[in-house]
Amino acid sequence: MARMLLVAALLSAGLRAGAQEKPTFEAFITRAVEAEREGRLEDAAAAFEEAARLRPDHPRVHYSLAWVRLQRGLASDALTAVNQALALNGEEPLFYLLQGEIFIALGNLAEAEQAYLGALRADPKSGEAYLSLADLYLTSEQFDKSTQALRSYLEIHPEDTDALYHLGGVLSGQKKREEALSFFNRVLEKKPNHALAWFHKGRLEAQAPETMEEALRSFERSLELDPSYALTHYEYGALLDKRGRKDEAIAAFEKALALAPDLSEATYALGNLLSREGRTEEAKEYLTRFKAQRDAEARKESQVRRAVAALGTGRKLLEDNRVEEAIAAFLEMTELDPKSHQGYSYLAKCYRSLGQIDVAIGYIRRAIELAPGAAEYPYLLSLFLRDRGDLADSLEAARQAVTLGPRNSLVHNALGVILDEVGDHAAAAAAFERAAELDPENPSFSLNLAGAYDRLGEAEKSAAAMERYRQQTAAPR
Repeated sequence: MARMLLVAALLSAGLRAGAQEKPTFEAFITRAVEAEREGRLEDAAAAFEEAARLRPDHPRVHYSLAWVRLQRGLASDALTAVNQALALNGEEPLFYLLQGEIFIALGNLAEAEQAYLGALRADPKSGEAYLSLADLYLTSEQFDKSTQALRSYLEIHPEDTDALYHLGGVLSGQKKREEALSFFNRVLEKKPNHALAWFHKGRLEAQAPETMEEALRSFERSLELDPSYALTHYEYGALLDKRGRKDEAIAAFEKALALAPDLSEATYALGNLLSREGRTEEAKEYLTRFKAQRDAEARKESQVRRAVAALGTGRKLLEDNRVEEAIAAFLEMTELDPKSHQGYSYLAKCYRSLGQIDVAIGYIRRAIELAPGAAEYPYLLSLFLRDRGDLADSLEAARQAVTLGPRNSLVHNALGVILDEVGDHAAAAAAFERAAELDPENPSFSLNLAGAYDRLGEAEKSAAAMERYRQQTAAPR
């Protein structure tokens, strides 16, 4: 039915192409949309490139091409395409947001900042632009600017507890104790079981003699909610030590080290406390271990620097389509820094491009283990599992991606595609509706929505979505 609907749409657009006629702009767009929907990003990019040659004045085509190229790891080519889109339409905030994401991938934070500021010029109420700026400024240690970006976001979304929590954290890092405390208290008013907010509240309260007892209660509440966080045990132990409760402090440090044996702060604190308590031999053991830990940390820092260089090399090789050499660089990166999720995600993309889906799945699962909060990785996993024909697990991965990235139109669209394939057309339509709501100008979402409505027998809605698709893919006048 979807194929029949697509053919009908092409015919209604005036496509009467016979076997000898060249494909039209609309045909290339349709081909690109289908390939993107099926996860064939190389084919999608090729079709978008052909469409761009036929209609170089169509900004959305260049934007779509940029996104596909970025997903393939071709950041430099993606930047070229999104710049073309912006040259044609400098008032579209989505174009600036994508440009910023591409600059981040290229490691150019200064240009990324300008791109996000461009998004705000186009749409002063763009919450996504403010959050992107806040993350960028935090990464580059521009804490005042990160604070201001989060404040601006909260003017638009004042009830967002994640933003309140992160603003409290930035203010805490700026030594703005009272204001940071006020934000953690606001988080706890809305989410009283937020263990980390209790932890940070306790750290701030521990800085003043008059609130140390409150700090103890905050740490105790945090530990009730989440006893697995080693830093809470360490900070609790440090405060107990200050309050003269030595035996309890020793127990807290020991618990911290049981959870995180490499936590050097706790190792030193325990060794120092044991020394003051006259337990010399035990103290010597921990202080010797502390020195070894610090030496190991110095070696690790050196390895991380080499790993970052290997990542840059791998990206450049991938952009040049030297996939086998790129794999070698990314493998070097993961050997130097086994906890770097980016290296595993790039390896997954490389092996998928070589058609080795099982290997790609293994690597992307490792990236998910290392970065469980990143929506991109379960999204990629859903594509890989779908390639393998495992729709049940693909559906589960897509749902996880939506949970982690509720404002990401692409993951909603991916969920809709899989729901459609398993026959849940009503849920698929809802997912496509959400994707279209988040990105109303994406022709892929309109086409998918038209097909879903058609399969539900909702002819009027299907026709309206198909009309939007035709408008989105028509040449600008």
